[in-house]
Amino acid sequence: MIVESFTDIAHRIVWCTLATVDRHGRPRSRVVHPVWETTDDVVIGWVWTRPTPLKRAHLRHHPFVSCTYWDPQHDVAVAECDARWEMDSAERERVWGLVATPAPPLGWDPATIFPGGPTDRKAGLLRLDPWRLSWYRAADMAAGRRPVVWQPMAYADTDEIAAG
Repeated sequence: MIVESFTDIAHRIVWCTLATVDRHGRPRSRVVHPVWETTDDVVIGWVWTRPTPLKRAHLRHHPFVSCTYWDPQHDVAVAECDARWEMDSAERERVWGLVATPAPPLGWDPATIFPGGPTDRKAGLLRLDPWRLSWYRAADMAAGRRPVVWQPMAYADTDEIAAG
């Protein structure tokens, strides 16, 4: 339920701010368009993006990102993730189709930006494996409730989960 609530908010808002960290520990943000896939209590985010030297360097030094969704009604969803470049050609082909499947604005045709297809050298596929998801609706905030938090068991901070 928590994962589905996160993806409901994320997929409704569509665009998020993704922050990486440079080799000096400074954050750097950009706006991206992830699609979240859930199966058997596993959630994975997929982002087609340009693998710029800056993004590559940031993820080489600190392979973690934060994705923050916010809308004018003050609903918020946050994914704290391990991040890596997906290089497997079969997986890239599958995810190419996955992002085009939902109706717009969530679904989109990556060929509009990467005409060379999933093997285009300018097309980077970033895989996001969350170690913490949280979400917060404006009504919850107004009522003084805490954000809802999910972590896979391998990362679970039982004190935080009990409080959230």
